[in-house]
This record gives sequence, C-alpha cells and structure tokens, in this order.
Amino acid sequence: MSSRFRPSYRNIWGVSYPLIVTGISETVVDVTDTVFLAHYGMTELGAIALADAIYAVALFMTLGLVDGIQITIGRRAGEGGSRQIGAVFNQGLYLLLITAVLLILGIKFLVPSATGLLFASSAIHAAVDSYLQIAAFGLLFYSFNLALGAFYIGIARTRILIGATLVLATTNIVLDYALIFGNWGLPELGIEGAGYASLCAEMAASLFLLFDVVRQRYRVSHHLLRLTPWDYPLVRRLLALSLPVSLENLVATGRWLAFFAIVEQVGEQPLAQANIVYSCYALFLIPVDAFSETVCSMVSNLLGQLRARQLWPMLRRTVVLTFLTLLPLLVLTLSLPEQVIALFSDDPAMVDGALAGLLVVVAVTLIAVPAEMLYSALAGTGDTQAILVIQSLVAVVTLATVYGVAIWLGLPLAWIWVAEGVGWTSCLLLSWAWLHGGLWRRIQV
Repeated sequence: MSSRFRPSYRNIWGVSYPLIVTGISETVVDVTDTVFLAHYGMTELGAIALADAIYAVALFMTLGLVDGIQITIGRRAGEGGSRQIGAVFNQGLYLLLITAVLLILGIKFLVPSATGLLFASSAIHAAVDSYLQIAAFGLLFYSFNLALGAFYIGIARTRILIGATLVLATTNIVLDYALIFGNWGLPELGIEGAGYASLCAEMAASLFLLFDVVRQRYRVSHHLLRLTPWDYPLVRRLLALSLPVSLENLVATGRWLAFFAIVEQVGEQPLAQANIVYSCYALFLIPVDAFSETVCSMVSNLLGQLRARQLWPMLRRTVVLTFLTLLPLLVLTLSLPEQVIALFSDDPAMVDGALAGLLVVVAVTLIAVPAEMLYSALAGTGDTQAILVIQSLVAVVTLATVYGVAIWLGLPLAWIWVAEGVGWTSCLLLSWAWLHGGLWRRIQV
C-alpha cells in the first residue's frame, strides 16, 4: 500500500480493522484485570479502576506527543518523504523516553501522597499504590510501543499492530492468572500480580515490534531508530503541535479520574458497579477509537496531498463503517444485558445495580460515533488548540452533570452515565461548527 492514502471504503476499512483488533486486545487486558480482580475482592476491583484512571492521567504528555508525532508522520507520508518520517520518529522517541523517566519518578514519589489525600478509604489507597508502584516501570516500554504505533498508523500499515497486541494480551492474561491467584506454584500477589503482568506484557510487545522493524529494514528505508543529533527546530515544531494535545489528554483522562473520585464518595459498591459499566463502555468504544485514529492520520495525509475536498466524503464513509461494525455488539448487549454484566460478577446486587447504567451507555455510544469522527478530523488538520478548547468545555459540562446527579440529587448510578451523553453531544456540535467554519486552515504542520 502506498503511503499516500485514497479515502475509499476499502482503504478506510483496511487501515481501521487492524486497529480494531488492536483495541480489542488492549481492552481485553484491562477487562481481564477487572474480571480477575472482581473474583479476588471488592476493594481490589474498585482500586484497579482508580489506578487505571491515575495511570491514564499520568500519560497525558506521552499521548499528546504520540498524537503530534502521528499527525506529522501522516503529513510527511502524504508529501512522500520517507527520510523525513524517520527524522520525526527519532526526535519524537527522544522526547517520549525523557517524558517516561519523569513520569516514573512522579508516580513513585508524588502520587502516593496525593492519593492519600484524595481517597476516603485507606484500603483503596493501599491497593492503588501497590499496583502503581510496579506498573509505573512499564511506561518506558509503553512509550516505545506507542511511538512505533504512530509510525505504522502514519504510513497506513497497521496490520503488524495486531500481532503486537496479541502478544501483549496473551502475556498479560497468563501472568494475571498466575500471579493474582498464585497458580502454577507462583506466589499469590493480588493486585500487585496485575501490576507485574502489565509490566511484562509491555516488554513482550516491545520485543515483537522491534523484531518487525529489523525484519522490514525500516532503519534503511525510513531511517528509523538511528542515533541522530538533537534537531532543535523539529523538536520545537513537535512540541508546539503536541502541547495542546497533551493538555487535551490531561483534561480527558482527568475527567475520568474525577468521575470515579465522585462515585467513590457515594460508596465502594457504586464504585465497583461503575467500573463494570465502564469496562463494557470501553468495549463499545474500541471500533470508535480505531476508526477515529484512521480519520486523524488520513486527514493529515490528504492535506499533505493538497486534497482537502476529500475530507467530508471520507468522514461520511467512516461514520457509516463505524456504525456497521458496532451494530452487532450493541444488539447483543441489548438482548442479553444481565449475561454481559455476569461476565464480571455473579453477585445479584452488582448485576441489578449496573444493569440500567449499561443500557444508558449503549445509547451514549450512538452519539459518540459522529462526535468522535468530527473531533479526530479536527485533530488531523493540526488545529490542536481547538481540540483543547473543545475537550475542556466538554469536561466542564460532563463533570458538572455527574456531580449534580450523584452528590446533590443522589440519583441512581444510571443517571450518572447520562452525563456522558451530554458531553458527547457538546463535542459533536462544537467540532462540527469549528470544522465547517474552516478556522483550521490557518494551521501549518
């Protein structure tokens, strides 16, 4: 496949389906942690949701850099510059590894004090800290994997990511089973076992991707993984593009941490129920996220080819393909909601408490599809300041609704998830207005 993208249904699907498989495998890792820990203890089940939310918040700078690298590689691919792609990747990798080291130090020495003040339950605090102190070291390998993921998506060659995430998921599941419960003669470590499994899974995925880079001779064709001097002008351009995306990621992930922190004030059981609904919601969003990654990179690619008129037809085709991919999953969930929740817990009280929330997030997902595609298209234009503004407004609207519903009105869990629908509707309207207005045309990548 050429690095210059043609926005047909076939090509959109060809780039997106490996990302869907990748997303499934990554989400399987998170869901597996939830399922195993749900059978280990309620404290650990609630703690893993908070630990994952903190981990996600800590990654805000990393994910922003990755998006900046991906957008820039997509633009260079559209322009046909292989050597320039390698230059962007190498300088971006330097920035990612420096960021990972700083994050590890922050999680090791600053996060324990902060979570001690934030959480009401001392047992939850201890469990969250136990997980993060181990999983933090996976950030080095995770950053390396994300950088290579941005490279493969940017040049529209995403199939290799299927193998990498299968290695990731398999390693994590096997080690979760062995280390959480103490099977096969290994020690019973509980939530610490989930931390070790996560670390080892990232290391295994890094080795897999590194092998492919060597096998495909990307060091020769694209000048990848070369020790090049520090390129200050390129680094400044990457940082200028990435910083608003990083802040946008901080707002987006901080929104989920604040969401779970508000629910934790209601009680441990509502927190555990919310974690189950969130795990199902994350499954629904896998194809949405995969197609949105395609939209982001391919909008940048099309602009690199000076074919901006193809933007709206590509968006329409991508929305149609996303709905068609999601439909079987949503229909299955609506047909068998109790059985879906029972995959996480067979406690009748947990099933009853999570049931209405699950049905709400099915409806919310239908709004999320067009909203996420328009939002990602805006990111692909390089107008990262706009997506920071939109994400900030969406976070304010969503959290205000959650707090009002959960704390002021004391309504059941299902009403908390209505706030997600309010947030996605805001995102849809703001993204459409900004994209349609053409303000992004002032940006040069």
